[in-house]
This record gives sequence, C-alpha cells and structure tokens, in this order.
Amino acid sequence: MKAEKPKKIRIWMVLVSIFLFIFLITAIDFYRISNYETYPKSPNLKIQLNESQVYHDLVNGKSITDWNRLDGTLSYIKAEYDCSDFRLVNLIRILYEFNDSIPTTYKSKIEDVLMNFRYWMDEPGENSMCYWSENHQILFASAEYLIGQKYPNEIFHNSGLTGEQHYEKARQRILDWLQMRWDYGFTEFYSNVYYKEDIGAIINLIDYAEDEEIVKKSKIIMDLLFYDVAAQNCDKLFVSTSGRAYESHRKKGSMSSITNYYWGDGRRLGPGMVYGLEATKNYQLPPVLKEIALDSNNVVIKQRNGLNLEELGPEGFSLGDTKGMMMQWGMEAFTNPEVIRNSLAYIRNNSMFSNVFVTDFKMLDFSLLKWLHLEPEIVELINPQYNGIAIQKGNTYTYKTKDYSIYTAQRHQVGDFADQQHIFGVNVKGHFAVFHCHPAIDKGKNQSPNYWVGYGHFPHAVQDKNVNLSIYSLPAEKGIIEMDLLDYTHAYFPKNQFDTLVMDKNYVFGKKGETYVAFVGANEFYYKNDSDDDIIQEGKKAFWITEASSQREDGSFQDFIRRIKDNKVSFNKENMHLSYLSKGRQYALSFDGDFKIDDKIIDTNYKRFDSPYIQAEKKADKLKFELNGKTLLLDFKNQIREF
Repeated sequence: MKAEKPKKIRIWMVLVSIFLFIFLITAIDFYRISNYETYPKSPNLKIQLNESQVYHDLVNGKSITDWNRLDGTLSYIKAEYDCSDFRLVNLIRILYEFNDSIPTTYKSKIEDVLMNFRYWMDEPGENSMCYWSENHQILFASAEYLIGQKYPNEIFHNSGLTGEQHYEKARQRILDWLQMRWDYGFTEFYSNVYYKEDIGAIINLIDYAEDEEIVKKSKIIMDLLFYDVAAQNCDKLFVSTSGRAYESHRKKGSMSSITNYYWGDGRRLGPGMVYGLEATKNYQLPPVLKEIALDSNNVVIKQRNGLNLEELGPEGFSLGDTKGMMMQWGMEAFTNPEVIRNSLAYIRNNSMFSNVFVTDFKMLDFSLLKWLHLEPEIVELINPQYNGIAIQKGNTYTYKTKDYSIYTAQRHQVGDFADQQHIFGVNVKGHFAVFHCHPAIDKGKNQSPNYWVGYGHFPHAVQDKNVNLSIYSLPAEKGIIEMDLLDYTHAYFPKNQFDTLVMDKNYVFGKKGETYVAFVGANEFYYKNDSDDDIIQEGKKAFWITEASSQREDGSFQDFIRRIKDNKVSFNKENMHLSYLSKGRQYALSFDGDFKIDDKIIDTNYKRFDSPYIQAEKKADKLKFELNGKTLLLDFKNQIREF
C-alpha cells in the first residue's frame, strides 16, 4: 500500500504538467494572435483613378500633356490596395502601346511602382489585396507575366527576382488557370461582374504575350467565355444563374456595352477594363457566337461548370500547392473541412493573417489544433456561414425564347449558407430580371451576403423549360455565427417596370410587352413597407413556383392569369413535398430529394455542354460549336482554333 501514494502523486504531477503545458501554450497563442494587425484594403480618402481614361484618350489620338493624371493610379498600386490588379490592366496597355510617348522622368516613376509590387501571395510583404478568386488569379498572373516580359533583365526589388524569373513564374499559373477553364469551365460561372475582369486579363495576354502557346490558349478560353455570354444572352441582356453576382447584376446585369458592341447596335466601348476588346487587332469574335446570341428559337441549354469539393482529390486539386490552392480558393473554399488545413498552412506560410479578407482565420491559429489536426472537426462542429461561400459545381439549365429566358442552377447546395451565388431568375426579354431568394440579413449593403446578395439559405431549385419549382426549408434556429435567420423569403418584382401587374393573395403576375411572368407561393404575397419592387412571402417552410410565358404561347395576359390560377398546386409542409400540374405535365419536388415529371425522376447532373449548339463531356479533347452554317472548332491541347 505504501507504493500506491507515490504512484498517485506521479500521475497527479503528470496531469498537472500537461494542464500547465496546455495553459502556457494556449496563453502564448492568445497573446500572439491578439497582436496580429491588418492592412487596409482601401484608402481612407478617395483616389482619382484615370488610367482607363488616359488609355482611351491615347488610342483615340488625343495627346497627353498631363501625365500626372496617372498619379492616383500609381499611388493606389504602390499602397497595394485591393483591386490594384484592376488598375494594372490599362496601365500595361499604355506601357506596351505608348511607351515612347511617356516622358522619361514619368516612366521612371511608373517603373519604380511596378518593380516594388507584390505580384503573388508567396512573395515578401503583407497587404489586404484579394489574390485568389478566379478573376484575380488571372489578373495578377497576366500582369506579372507581361511586366516581367517587358523588363526581363531588371531586378524587381520586392521579390529579388528578375523580370524573366517573374514571367516564368507567372507563365505556369496562366497555363494552369487556362487549363482549368478548358476542363471545368468557370467557377464564377456566368458572372456578369467578373467575366469583365477575366476579359481584361485575357485580352492583354492575347495582345502582348510573346509565347504563342499562351496567346493561342487565351484566345480559346476567351471564345468559351463569350459562348457563355452568347448562350445566356436574352435580347442583349446577360443575366443568368451565376457563381457570383451582386444586387444590380442580378436585376439588370452589367455587360450590355459588350453585348451591344458584338451583336447589338455596334456602339463603341467606352473607357474601362474591357476597352482592349475594341482596341485589339489580335482577337476576333467567332461569327458563330454572334449567331448563337441572336438565335430566337426556343432552346434548352444545359451545362456543367466547376467542381464539387469531393472532386478536388480525384481531380488532383486537394494539396496545398499553388495549383491546388488556385482551385480551392478560386472556388472560395476556405473553411470547409476538406480544405481548412490547407488554408491555414497557406496563410501561415505567406504571412497573410494581416490580410483583412482572411484575418478571421487567426481564431483557428492555435498550436494544439494544428498539432492534433483538429481544424476539420472544429469547423464541422461550428458549421460557420463561411462554408457556404464555396462555389461548388453548377449544373445549369436555361430555357431561352424570343421573349424571355429562365434559368436555374439545378439542386445547387440545397439548404446551405450562400455568399454571392445567384440560383434562379427570369429575364424579361432585354428589360430586366426577376428572382426570389432568402435574405441573409434584414438590412445593409456593404457586405456579402446581404439583403439582395447571396442567400441566408439556398432553396432546392429545379427547372424544366419555362417552369421552375423552388422550396425553402429554413432551420428552426440560427447557426452559431449566422448573422440573421429571417423567417421569410422575398422576390425582386418591380411594379414600375412592368406594363401591367396583378397580385392576388399568393399569386403575382407581370406583363412587359409580350412577355409574361407568374410567381405562385405557399403563403400570401405583399410588397414590403410600400416598396415597389420587394415582394415578401412569410414562412420558414415555403415554395415559389415560377412560370414564364408570352403572348405567342398563352394568348392574352388574362388568359395566362386564368391558366396559372387553374393549375393544381399541393404542398405538404411535413415532408416538404411540392407538386404542380401545368399544361398536362405533373411536376413534383421533394426538398433535398427527387425532381419528377410525370413520375419520372429527372437527372440534373449534366455534361460539360448540352445544347443545340454543342454536345461535349468534361475534359473533351475538342469542342465544336455550330449554328446556321457557321462553326467554331477548338482544340486546347493542340492549340487549334478554326472558324
């Protein structure tokens, strides 16, 4: 018995030592984390950014007498504020096309800024620029490549690399990015916000890269981007389901200048990031893409865009190397259990806790979590709203007619949080779009998600031709760090933009020209606070049925209203099952379950391209687009582009 006491003391001492060790390590971590600082992502005072106007003036023959007009742009880039890569697009075009016009003293000022810039996350320095989203990746790589190519023998002071080393480093990122777009499409699919940024980066590579492989592959990917725009175009309005969209981009788009330029009235482009499309002598839009944009037939366009998180490993993107992080963070996948350890390692290795976009990761920067590999379990337990930021695969369905288009990302991340995705909507010819969503917060515009951007929780949305069924099943309680959990859904349905609008209990109908739209809800509709565009439907368990139609299809607007009201609707809130009978077709949807038409299960997993214009599987060797006797043949591997 006497030996037991020392043994118990030893065990007690070991336990105390372990406790003290854990306490000490955690205390040190708390102190370290509390001292992290963040860099500002934007200036306190507005800076005049004139590089696009200066480039536009130069192209159009105007003499620049005051080169100090570029001072604001240079100041902005030098401070490495977010979106400095946007500012580099036309500054590069000025350097390449009008280099001899720049006064020597001012050129030295430009070069000083460019030689000290941090072109990628793995370079020395800290800032709050977003490098990683799909559009930023190609913008930074394009800029680094072209500036390195222009100054191959200069030492870039921030990195210590020569220009030649920079463009070799950027070249691989460019080729990887282009390959990802060929294989999987755009993660930020159909984004009328960010396709413009992609265009700015790609057109510069087409115009100035001396590497023929990059030039040819860039043209091919530009064609794929413009196929997306053309195929989703509705009377020059490019709004569709999207990986990333903001409020105005869901309602009316932002690429009308480009669609008008290529297949509208031919109006010239003004100053901006995409002005290179007009200035270029090296890129021509393939004529078949214009034919597709102007096609007035009734067409169904199915497409697969991007990857799901579980596909990262099989496709070779699960590691924390540059290519893996480009795919993971290009998907905006940061905190998901599949990638959280890669994210933290990359942030630590590249001194990025000071970056305002990822600074919250410091809350997981504890040594014990790292040593015990507990980060995936922690984020799975907490299920932070950030997990919904990840833009996973979009199986998109678009039905387009002469009078409207209606579009859905089929069964997309059902019930998840969401950041900037846009799941469903109807383009009312070329005028505006209507849609519904679950707002993430009741008020506010300066964050994502918010009232009109993203979703508090995704619906289960499905579509067949002109009919969309969407079910919302909102949780009973708010998540641990969820901003709000509102008990209603709402729709953008602007009174003043329709010629005629009729609302009757849980029905609302709109007419614009010869185009008709109807929403049918589970509960009564009303406009919020006398708003003229914001329809509220209360209830955590609810549905929205949408039908788009036209005078050609339904006759008069009154005939359309009568037909929709006569359609049989049933909704069981217990099992979240919705059924709808329209024009002899029985639609049925169970939340997070099957979508059926006339008792047949509908497969909503699509090929890479499935439309009247092209049929192709993922990672196809060749793509051939055809319409009205015009064709476009693309072979990425062999760098063939024929039209």
